[in-house]
Amino acid sequence: MDVKQSSVEALRRITRALDVHSRALLQKHSLTGPQLNVLKELARQGQAPIGTLAKSTYLGAPTVTGVVDRLERHGWVTRVPGKEDRRQVLITISAAGKRMLARNPPLIMETFCRKLLRCPQAEQQQIGEVLQKVASMIEQSALNGGGEQG
Repeated sequence: MDVKQSSVEALRRITRALDVHSRALLQKHSLTGPQLNVLKELARQGQAPIGTLAKSTYLGAPTVTGVVDRLERHGWVTRVPGKEDRRQVLITISAAGKRMLARNPPLIMETFCRKLLRCPQAEQQQIGEVLQKVASMIEQSALNGGGEQG
């Protein structure tokens, strides 16, 4: 198998693993990976506008809006007007959302990080650098509409 083929295969396996994990979360906890990610970020920040959540979770603002809509339907978050600017809407985790997090549903990235930390330091560094490069290459591809610029 050549480098191109093995790289594409690895990316497909990662994508599939993320999808399988998200489906398992949905089945067991009634929420997806992105929903759990946003919920955990809200627990960390206290409250935040959609744009801030989008940046801190590496999701698009429209995606976060949809995620928040679904979390709100479950009663896990609420929308509240901003104190200084009443036009701003802040998302806040609810008591029910905190109870959901107390059930400790795992984010796949947390599991990955625990396994990564078991690797030797030099290997951790190498994996981090390669993943940063892969992420940049994929982001560039996405920004170029899948084209071959850059």
